[in-house]
Amino acid sequence: MEDVFDLTGRPPRGWMHAIFGGGPYGEDVGRCVPGPPAPETVTVPQPDGGEHVYRLWAVGSWSDPLDPIAVYDETGPVPPPPLSELEKSWLARRTDGPRPDGA
Repeated sequence: MEDVFDLTGRPPRGWMHAIFGGGPYGEDVGRCVPGPPAPETVTVPQPDGGEHVYRLWAVGSWSDPLDPIAVYDETGPVPPPPLSELEKSWLARRTDGPRPDGA
């Protein structure tokens, strides 16, 4: 995501203000997200690698209904995907099965 505010402080058409709770953008209210409507989740890169997911908590407006604000809550880093059955069988074979060198 990048800061996409124009000089008026309003997001460009097709974007909306966003407030983030915690995570890499926890203190950054100067961001915008695609919308409206606001996406259910927003995934952002972490400075040290990996990704961080925010989930939509609420949508509202402080003063102008044409200027919606999405509030996202921190959910933490994305866990690695679970191993597939094939990957599990490879791991089991590697630890339980005979080695190719016969040892």
